[in-house]
Amino acid sequence: VQSVFIAAATRACLMVLRISTSMVPHCDNKIIPHHAGVHTTGALGEILKKDELEKHATCKFILRPWQKRTFQLYETGLAYYTDKQDHQKFIPLASISELRLERTNRFEILVTWEDGSKSDQHRLRADSDEKTEEWFTVIKPLVYEARSSSLSE
Repeated sequence: VQSVFIAAATRACLMVLRISTSMVPHCDNKIIPHHAGVHTTGALGEILKKDELEKHATCKFILRPWQKRTFQLYETGLAYYTDKQDHQKFIPLASISELRLERTNRFEILVTWEDGSKSDQHRLRADSDEKTEEWFTVIKPLVYEARSSSLSE
C-alpha cells in the first residue's frame, strides 16, 4: 500500500489529503491503482448537502451498474463513500471541467474532472428527478466559483 500526500490550497484553508492506494485487477484484466480511502487531516468545512446518490460503475462488466454511495458536498469539493467506507473519494470542485444535467430514462448529472494528466467522469442520479435537479442546481454555482478562483490565482 502506497500513501500519496496531496496539498490542495483553498481560499480560506489548506487541506491535506492522504490517499491510500493499492494495485488491484480492473474489469478488463489491467492492474490499476485502487483508492482504498481518502483521509482528511484538515477541515473541509461545513457540509452543504448530503444524500445517498447512485453512481454509475465505470466498469462495463458489472452486474449492477448503479452503485449507491453517500455524497457530501462541501464548498471545496464533493466527497463520496460506501456504507462500509471501503471506497472513498474526494473530487475538488476546481478540478471539475464539465458538469451537465442529462436525461436518459431519468435525469443524470455528468461530472468530468481532471486528475493530473487524466480525465475521469461519473454519472450520478438521485432516487427522483427532482432530487437530481436539486443536486445539480446546488453544485453548478459552486463549481463555477471554484474554477473562477483557481484561474485567477
